[in-house]
Amino acid sequence: MLKIAVIVENSSWYGRRILDGVAAYARREQQWSLVWCNPRGQSFERIIGGCQGVIARIISEELADKLRQTDLPTVDVFCAHDNDDRFYGVDSDHNMIGRMAAEYFMSKRYSTMAFAGFKGVPFSEMRLRGFSDIMQGAGLVPLVHEAEMKNNNQTFFNDEVVDVVDSRKLAVWFRRLPRHTAIFAANDLMAAQISRLAGESAIRIPSDILLLGVDNDSQLCAFADIPISSIDPCAYEVGYSAARMLAAVMHRKPADKSHRIYRVRPGELVERASTLWHDISPEWFADALGFIDASLDRSLTTADIVAHVGLSHVAIGKMFRKKLGMSLQKYICKLKMETARKLLDADPSLRVKEVSLRLGFSSLAYFCNVYRQFWGQAPRD
Repeated sequence: MLKIAVIVENSSWYGRRILDGVAAYARREQQWSLVWCNPRGQSFERIIGGCQGVIARIISEELADKLRQTDLPTVDVFCAHDNDDRFYGVDSDHNMIGRMAAEYFMSKRYSTMAFAGFKGVPFSEMRLRGFSDIMQGAGLVPLVHEAEMKNNNQTFFNDEVVDVVDSRKLAVWFRRLPRHTAIFAANDLMAAQISRLAGESAIRIPSDILLLGVDNDSQLCAFADIPISSIDPCAYEVGYSAARMLAAVMHRKPADKSHRIYRVRPGELVERASTLWHDISPEWFADALGFIDASLDRSLTTADIVAHVGLSHVAIGKMFRKKLGMSLQKYICKLKMETARKLLDADPSLRVKEVSLRLGFSSLAYFCNVYRQFWGQAPRD
Protein backbone atom coordinates (compact mmCIF):
# COMPACT_ATOMS: atom_id res chain seq x y z
CA MET A 1 0.00 0.00 0.00
CA LEU A 2 1.41 3.39 -1.07
CA LYS A 3 0.93 6.31 1.29
CA ILE A 4 0.18 9.56 -0.59
CA ALA A 5 0.13 12.98 1.06
CA VAL A 6 -2.56 15.29 -0.34
CA ILE A 7 -1.91 18.91 0.64
CA VAL A 8 -5.00 20.65 -0.74
CA GLU A 9 -7.46 22.88 1.11
CA ASN A 10 -11.01 21.64 1.67
CA SER A 11 -12.40 25.10 2.40
CA SER A 12 -12.87 26.18 -1.24
CA TRP A 13 -15.08 24.66 -3.92
CA TYR A 14 -12.08 24.35 -6.25
CA GLY A 15 -10.03 22.56 -3.60
CA ARG A 16 -12.83 20.15 -2.72
CA ARG A 17 -13.29 19.20 -6.37
CA ILE A 18 -9.55 18.52 -6.68
CA LEU A 19 -9.80 16.28 -3.61
CA ASP A 20 -12.76 14.46 -5.19
CA GLY A 21 -10.70 13.77 -8.31
CA VAL A 22 -7.70 12.48 -6.33
CA ALA A 23 -9.99 10.26 -4.23
CA ALA A 24 -11.64 8.85 -7.37
CA TYR A 25 -8.25 7.82 -8.78
CA ALA A 26 -7.24 6.29 -5.43
CA ARG A 27 -10.43 4.21 -5.40
CA ARG A 28 -9.63 2.93 -8.86
CA GLU A 29 -5.98 2.27 -8.02
CA GLN A 30 -6.85 0.48 -4.75
CA GLN A 31 -3.18 0.54 -3.72
CA TRP A 32 -3.17 4.09 -2.36
CA SER A 33 -3.71 5.28 1.19
CA LEU A 34 -4.46 9.03 1.18
CA VAL A 35 -3.34 11.33 4.01
CA TRP A 36 -4.80 14.84 3.95
CA CYS A 37 -3.06 18.01 5.09
CA ASN A 38 -4.21 21.64 4.88
CA PRO A 39 -1.74 23.83 2.90
CA ARG A 40 -1.84 26.33 5.78
CA GLY A 41 -1.62 23.67 8.49
CA GLN A 42 1.22 23.09 10.95
CA SER A 43 1.23 19.29 10.71
CA PHE A 44 3.40 18.96 7.59
CA GLU A 45 6.27 16.99 9.15
CA ARG A 46 3.91 14.57 10.91
CA ILE A 47 1.80 13.98 7.79
CA ILE A 48 4.66 13.61 5.31
CA GLY A 49 6.48 10.89 7.26
CA GLY A 50 6.31 7.52 5.52
CA CYS A 51 4.73 8.92 2.34
CA GLN A 52 5.86 7.80 -1.12
CA GLY A 53 4.42 10.74 -3.08
CA VAL A 54 2.74 14.13 -2.75
CA ILE A 55 -0.08 16.02 -4.48
CA ALA A 56 -0.12 19.63 -3.29
CA ARG A 57 -1.44 23.11 -3.87
CA ILE A 58 1.94 24.80 -3.40
CA ILE A 59 0.67 28.23 -2.39
CA SER A 60 3.79 29.59 -0.73
CA GLU A 61 7.57 29.49 -1.03
CA GLU A 62 7.68 28.09 2.50
CA LEU A 63 5.68 25.02 1.46
CA ALA A 64 7.75 24.67 -1.73
CA ASP A 65 10.98 24.64 0.32
CA LYS A 66 9.62 21.97 2.66
CA LEU A 67 8.64 19.76 -0.26
CA ARG A 68 12.02 20.20 -1.96
CA GLN A 69 13.70 18.94 1.20
CA THR A 70 11.66 15.72 1.21
CA ASP A 71 12.90 14.62 -2.23
CA LEU A 72 9.51 12.95 -2.75
CA PRO A 73 7.87 12.87 -6.20
CA THR A 74 5.49 15.81 -6.11
CA VAL A 75 2.70 17.01 -8.40
CA ASP A 76 1.70 20.64 -7.89
CA VAL A 77 -1.93 21.58 -8.62
CA PHE A 78 -1.37 25.32 -8.17
CA CYS A 79 1.52 25.67 -10.62
CA ALA A 80 2.94 28.93 -9.30
CA HIS A 81 6.41 27.35 -9.59
CA ASP A 82 6.41 26.50 -13.29
CA ASN A 83 10.15 27.15 -13.60
CA ASP A 84 11.07 24.70 -10.84
CA ASP A 85 11.79 21.34 -12.50
CA ARG A 86 11.69 19.71 -9.06
CA PHE A 87 7.89 19.58 -9.35
CA TYR A 88 5.52 18.15 -11.92
CA GLY A 89 2.29 20.06 -12.38
CA VAL A 90 -1.35 19.73 -13.38
CA ASP A 91 -3.60 22.74 -13.61
CA SER A 92 -6.60 24.14 -15.48
CA ASP A 93 -5.90 25.68 -18.88
CA HIS A 94 -6.28 29.26 -17.67
CA ASN A 95 -5.44 30.80 -21.03
CA MET A 96 -8.28 28.85 -22.65
CA ILE A 97 -10.63 29.99 -19.87
CA GLY A 98 -9.83 33.61 -20.69
CA ARG A 99 -10.40 33.00 -24.39
CA MET A 100 -13.76 31.37 -23.64
CA ALA A 101 -14.85 34.43 -21.67
CA ALA A 102 -13.98 36.88 -24.45
CA GLU A 103 -15.63 34.77 -27.14
CA TYR A 104 -18.76 34.46 -25.00
CA PHE A 105 -19.03 38.23 -24.50
CA MET A 106 -18.49 38.84 -28.20
CA SER A 107 -21.28 36.37 -29.01
CA LYS A 108 -23.51 38.70 -27.00
CA ARG A 109 -22.35 41.64 -29.13
CA TYR A 110 -20.34 43.36 -26.41
CA SER A 111 -17.40 45.49 -27.52
CA THR A 112 -16.63 47.06 -24.13
CA MET A 113 -15.14 44.37 -21.89
CA ALA A 114 -13.28 44.48 -18.60
CA PHE A 115 -11.15 42.15 -16.52
CA ALA A 116 -10.91 42.16 -12.71
CA GLY A 117 -8.10 40.00 -11.39
CA PHE A 118 -5.19 39.62 -9.00
CA LYS A 119 -1.79 41.18 -9.45
CA GLY A 120 1.06 38.68 -9.54
CA VAL A 121 -1.19 35.58 -9.26
CA PRO A 122 -0.33 33.17 -12.11
CA PHE A 123 -3.81 31.82 -12.87
CA SER A 124 -5.24 35.36 -13.00
CA GLU A 125 -2.48 36.59 -15.32
CA MET A 126 -2.94 33.64 -17.68
CA ARG A 127 -6.70 34.19 -17.82
CA LEU A 128 -6.13 37.87 -18.63
CA ARG A 129 -3.67 36.92 -21.38
CA GLY A 130 -6.18 34.62 -23.09
CA PHE A 131 -8.96 37.19 -22.66
CA SER A 132 -6.79 39.95 -24.15
CA ASP A 133 -5.62 37.82 -27.07
CA ILE A 134 -9.15 37.26 -28.34
CA MET A 135 -10.10 40.91 -27.85
CA GLN A 136 -6.98 42.20 -29.60
CA GLY A 137 -7.74 39.91 -32.53
CA ALA A 138 -11.00 41.84 -32.89
CA GLY A 139 -9.27 45.23 -32.49
CA LEU A 140 -10.42 45.67 -28.89
CA VAL A 141 -8.58 46.37 -25.62
CA PRO A 142 -9.87 45.27 -22.19
CA LEU A 143 -10.35 47.63 -19.26
CA VAL A 144 -8.19 46.00 -16.60
CA HIS A 145 -8.05 46.16 -12.82
CA GLU A 146 -5.41 43.93 -11.21
CA ALA A 147 -5.63 44.28 -7.45
CA GLU A 148 -3.19 43.35 -4.71
CA MET A 149 -4.39 40.30 -2.80
CA LYS A 150 -5.25 40.59 0.86
CA ASN A 151 -2.90 38.25 2.81
CA ASN A 152 -1.25 37.15 -0.47
CA ASN A 153 -2.73 33.84 -1.71
CA GLN A 154 -4.07 32.89 1.73
CA THR A 155 -7.43 34.58 1.05
CA PHE A 156 -8.26 31.87 -1.51
CA PHE A 157 -8.30 29.31 1.29
CA ASN A 158 -10.56 31.03 3.83
CA ASP A 159 -13.52 29.10 5.20
CA GLU A 160 -15.87 32.04 4.70
CA VAL A 161 -16.73 34.47 1.91
CA VAL A 162 -14.68 37.64 2.33
CA ASP A 163 -13.56 40.55 0.19
CA VAL A 164 -10.45 39.32 -1.58
CA VAL A 165 -9.11 42.76 -2.54
CA ASP A 166 -9.38 46.35 -1.29
CA SER A 167 -13.03 47.29 -1.89
CA ARG A 168 -12.33 51.01 -2.11
CA LYS A 169 -9.91 50.72 -5.02
CA LEU A 170 -12.07 48.15 -6.77
CA ALA A 171 -15.15 50.38 -6.32
CA VAL A 172 -13.42 53.40 -7.89
CA TRP A 173 -12.52 51.35 -10.99
CA PHE A 174 -15.91 49.63 -11.12
CA ARG A 175 -17.98 52.81 -10.93
CA ARG A 176 -16.00 54.42 -13.74
CA LEU A 177 -16.77 51.63 -16.19
CA PRO A 178 -19.05 52.61 -19.09
CA ARG A 179 -22.60 51.33 -19.01
CA HIS A 180 -23.02 48.07 -20.93
CA THR A 181 -19.62 46.68 -19.98
CA ALA A 182 -19.07 42.93 -19.80
CA ILE A 183 -16.84 42.09 -16.80
CA PHE A 184 -14.77 38.92 -16.61
CA ALA A 185 -13.72 38.27 -13.02
CA ALA A 186 -10.64 36.10 -12.45
CA ASN A 187 -12.62 33.81 -10.14
CA ASP A 188 -15.96 33.57 -8.37
CA LEU A 189 -14.61 35.26 -5.23
CA MET A 190 -13.83 38.38 -7.27
CA ALA A 191 -17.17 38.11 -9.10
CA ALA A 192 -19.02 37.92 -5.77
CA GLN A 193 -17.23 41.02 -4.50
CA ILE A 194 -18.15 42.92 -7.69
CA SER A 195 -21.75 41.72 -7.34
CA ARG A 196 -21.89 43.20 -3.84
CA LEU A 197 -20.43 46.47 -5.14
CA ALA A 198 -23.08 46.61 -7.87
CA GLY A 199 -25.82 46.31 -5.26
CA GLU A 200 -24.29 49.11 -3.20
CA SER A 201 -23.90 51.32 -6.28
CA ALA A 202 -27.39 50.84 -7.77
CA ILE A 203 -25.79 49.34 -10.88
CA ARG A 204 -28.03 46.71 -12.41
CA ILE A 205 -26.81 43.24 -13.35
CA PRO A 206 -27.17 42.23 -16.17
CA SER A 207 -28.79 45.20 -17.94
CA ASP A 208 -26.05 47.70 -16.93
CA ILE A 209 -23.14 45.26 -16.72
CA LEU A 210 -22.58 41.59 -17.46
CA LEU A 211 -20.66 39.60 -14.84
CA LEU A 212 -18.87 36.30 -15.40
CA GLY A 213 -16.68 34.38 -12.93
CA VAL A 214 -14.64 31.18 -12.88
CA ASP A 215 -14.89 28.06 -10.66
CA ASN A 216 -18.66 27.51 -10.84
CA ASP A 217 -18.77 27.59 -7.04
CA SER A 218 -22.41 26.74 -6.28
CA GLN A 219 -22.39 28.63 -2.97
CA LEU A 220 -20.97 31.86 -4.36
CA CYS A 221 -22.78 31.79 -7.70
CA ALA A 222 -26.26 30.56 -6.88
CA PHE A 223 -26.68 32.54 -3.65
CA ALA A 224 -25.58 35.93 -4.98
CA ASP A 225 -28.37 38.53 -5.24
CA ILE A 226 -28.16 38.02 -9.00
CA PRO A 227 -26.90 34.45 -9.59
CA ILE A 228 -23.47 34.60 -11.24
CA SER A 229 -22.55 32.86 -14.49
CA SER A 230 -19.26 31.00 -14.26
CA ILE A 231 -16.82 28.85 -16.23
CA ASP A 232 -16.18 25.38 -14.87
CA PRO A 233 -12.37 24.89 -14.72
CA CYS A 234 -12.76 21.11 -14.33
CA ALA A 235 -11.04 20.94 -10.93
CA TYR A 236 -12.19 17.32 -10.54
CA GLU A 237 -10.24 16.41 -13.67
CA VAL A 238 -7.25 18.38 -12.36
CA GLY A 239 -7.25 16.20 -9.24
CA TYR A 240 -7.71 12.96 -11.15
CA SER A 241 -5.01 13.86 -13.69
CA ALA A 242 -2.62 14.87 -10.90
CA ALA A 243 -3.04 11.48 -9.25
CA ARG A 244 -2.54 9.72 -12.57
CA MET A 245 0.62 11.76 -13.22
CA LEU A 246 1.99 11.00 -9.75
CA ALA A 247 1.42 7.29 -10.30
CA ALA A 248 3.41 7.47 -13.55
CA VAL A 249 6.23 9.43 -11.90
CA MET A 250 6.47 6.98 -8.99
CA HIS A 251 6.50 3.94 -11.25
CA ARG A 252 8.85 4.97 -14.02
CA LYS A 253 10.19 8.52 -13.41
CA PRO A 254 9.54 10.13 -16.84
CA ALA A 255 12.82 11.37 -18.31
CA ASP A 256 11.32 14.13 -20.46
CA LYS A 257 10.55 16.96 -18.08
CA SER A 258 9.68 19.33 -20.93
CA HIS A 259 6.16 17.88 -20.64
CA ARG A 260 5.97 18.01 -16.86
CA ILE A 261 3.08 20.54 -16.84
CA TYR A 262 -0.32 19.28 -18.02
CA ARG A 263 -3.19 21.70 -18.63
CA VAL A 264 -6.79 20.49 -18.28
CA ARG A 265 -9.34 21.89 -20.72
CA PRO A 266 -12.13 23.87 -19.03
CA GLY A 267 -15.66 22.52 -18.98
CA GLU A 268 -18.82 24.37 -19.86
CA LEU A 269 -19.75 27.96 -19.18
CA VAL A 270 -22.72 27.74 -16.81
CA GLU A 271 -25.12 30.57 -17.57
CA ARG A 272 -27.03 32.21 -14.75
CA ALA A 273 -28.87 35.53 -14.48
CA SER A 274 -25.74 37.73 -14.40
CA THR A 275 -25.13 37.31 -18.15
CA LEU A 276 -28.67 36.96 -19.50
CA TRP A 277 -28.46 40.15 -21.56
CA HIS A 278 -27.16 41.32 -24.94
CA ASP A 279 -25.59 44.65 -25.89
CA ILE A 280 -28.23 45.53 -28.45
CA SER A 281 -31.07 48.03 -28.73
CA PRO A 282 -33.91 48.55 -28.14
CA GLU A 283 -33.89 47.41 -24.52
CA TRP A 284 -36.93 45.16 -24.91
CA PHE A 285 -35.07 43.26 -27.63
CA ALA A 286 -32.03 42.73 -25.38
CA ASP A 287 -34.46 41.51 -22.71
CA ALA A 288 -36.03 39.09 -25.20
CA LEU A 289 -32.63 37.65 -26.12
CA GLY A 290 -31.79 37.23 -22.45
CA PHE A 291 -35.11 35.47 -21.88
CA ILE A 292 -34.30 33.05 -24.71
CA ASP A 293 -30.85 32.38 -23.21
CA ALA A 294 -32.51 31.48 -19.90
CA SER A 295 -35.14 29.25 -21.52
CA LEU A 296 -33.11 26.92 -23.72
CA ASP A 297 -34.14 23.98 -21.55
CA ARG A 298 -37.69 24.07 -22.88
CA SER A 299 -39.57 24.24 -26.15
CA LEU A 300 -39.87 27.97 -26.85
CA THR A 301 -42.59 29.42 -29.06
CA THR A 302 -43.29 32.87 -30.44
CA ALA A 303 -46.17 33.09 -27.96
CA ASP A 304 -43.70 32.72 -25.07
CA ILE A 305 -41.68 35.71 -26.31
CA VAL A 306 -44.84 37.76 -26.93
CA ALA A 307 -45.98 37.09 -23.36
CA HIS A 308 -42.55 38.05 -21.96
CA VAL A 309 -42.00 41.37 -23.77
CA GLY A 310 -45.65 42.41 -24.24
CA LEU A 311 -45.41 43.19 -27.96
CA SER A 312 -47.09 41.63 -30.99
CA HIS A 313 -45.57 38.69 -32.82
CA VAL A 314 -45.38 40.88 -35.93
CA ALA A 315 -43.27 43.54 -34.17
CA ILE A 316 -41.04 40.90 -32.63
CA GLY A 317 -40.58 39.08 -35.94
CA LYS A 318 -39.65 42.30 -37.74
CA MET A 319 -37.04 43.18 -35.11
CA PHE A 320 -35.40 39.74 -35.31
CA ARG A 321 -35.11 39.98 -39.09
CA LYS A 322 -33.84 43.57 -38.89
CA LYS A 323 -31.26 43.01 -36.14
CA LEU A 324 -30.21 39.39 -36.70
CA GLY A 325 -31.18 38.68 -40.29
CA MET A 326 -33.30 35.67 -39.39
CA SER A 327 -36.66 34.72 -37.94
CA LEU A 328 -37.21 34.20 -34.23
CA GLN A 329 -37.53 30.42 -34.61
CA LYS A 330 -34.37 30.21 -36.72
CA TYR A 331 -32.50 32.16 -34.05
CA ILE A 332 -33.71 29.82 -31.30
CA CYS A 333 -32.75 26.78 -33.39
CA LYS A 334 -29.29 28.26 -34.12
CA LEU A 335 -28.69 28.96 -30.44
CA LYS A 336 -29.76 25.46 -29.38
CA MET A 337 -27.63 23.75 -32.01
CA GLU A 338 -24.54 25.81 -31.16
CA THR A 339 -25.08 25.04 -27.47
CA ALA A 340 -25.52 21.33 -28.24
CA ARG A 341 -22.24 21.21 -30.11
CA LYS A 342 -20.37 23.00 -27.31
CA LEU A 343 -21.78 20.59 -24.71
CA LEU A 344 -20.85 17.53 -26.73
CA ASP A 345 -17.35 18.84 -27.49
CA ALA A 346 -16.70 19.83 -23.87
CA ASP A 347 -17.65 16.46 -22.35
CA PRO A 348 -17.02 13.30 -24.37
CA SER A 349 -18.88 11.25 -21.74
CA LEU A 350 -22.12 13.25 -22.15
CA ARG A 351 -24.84 11.24 -23.86
CA VAL A 352 -26.65 12.72 -26.87
CA LYS A 353 -30.00 11.95 -25.22
CA GLU A 354 -29.03 14.01 -22.16
CA VAL A 355 -28.09 16.97 -24.36
CA SER A 356 -31.39 16.77 -26.23
CA LEU A 357 -33.33 16.81 -22.94
CA ARG A 358 -31.27 19.71 -21.58
CA LEU A 359 -32.22 21.72 -24.67
CA GLY A 360 -35.95 21.06 -24.43
CA PHE A 361 -36.34 18.33 -27.07
CA SER A 362 -38.84 15.65 -26.08
CA SER A 363 -37.79 13.41 -28.99
CA LEU A 364 -34.19 12.22 -29.44
CA ALA A 365 -34.89 11.40 -33.10
CA TYR A 366 -36.16 14.94 -33.76
CA PHE A 367 -33.12 16.44 -32.02
CA CYS A 368 -30.74 14.33 -34.13
CA ASN A 369 -32.59 15.30 -37.30
CA VAL A 370 -32.40 19.04 -36.50
CA TYR A 371 -28.71 18.69 -35.53
CA ARG A 372 -27.94 16.89 -38.81
CA GLN A 373 -29.73 19.54 -40.87
CA PHE A 374 -27.91 22.37 -39.07
CA TRP A 375 -24.37 20.94 -38.92
CA GLY A 376 -24.42 18.55 -41.88
CA GLN A 377 -23.60 15.59 -39.66
CA ALA A 378 -25.18 13.57 -36.88
CA PRO A 379 -24.26 14.17 -33.25
CA ARG A 380 -21.83 11.57 -31.96
CA ASP A 381 -23.31 8.34 -30.64
